[in-house]
Amino acid sequence: MTTSYTYADTFTRAHARRLAGRVATDLHQSRMFYGQPGAAQVEDFLTELEELLTGGYVEKYQFGFEKDNRVLWALRYTVGPDGSLTGNAGGLTRGVDIAGGQWFNSLTPSGTWWRLSAGAREAVRSRIPVVRTTGKPPSDSHGYWDTDRTYANGGVGLQRSTFRSYS
Repeated sequence: MTTSYTYADTFTRAHARRLAGRVATDLHQSRMFYGQPGAAQVEDFLTELEELLTGGYVEKYQFGFEKDNRVLWALRYTVGPDGSLTGNAGGLTRGVDIAGGQWFNSLTPSGTWWRLSAGAREAVRSRIPVVRTTGKPPSDSHGYWDTDRTYANGGVGLQRSTFRSYS
């Protein structure tokens, strides 16, 4: 089944800021529980998400820890139009063994992003403090994603899932 949507004209930068703020709260909790990301990085990620959500340029956003290209602990956000369920940020899983793991942060652009001209994409990138490289997030084949929260604002939903390892 394929789902498609368009952003309503009523979705504004203020709405995007509120959604990005929910993710930033989770990033801050990650820093408190697991030591990453740094406070300045959280602010940069907040700015990036606000800018990209405003334009409808994000499909998925993920961060956490990986080791040997396998997820140890992560949160993933999927952007969609359904705002039927709302929740509070936070509630992160504590105590996951991340010893030897590396912090990662991954963003999957939406189709809207790829339909922009190269010049338009560069203009957006110039307003974002985060410099991304092409790559894939670590493997999650040794676990599953548990959808635990959905945030909504201005008719756009941001669904959060937490990675759960089988071991």
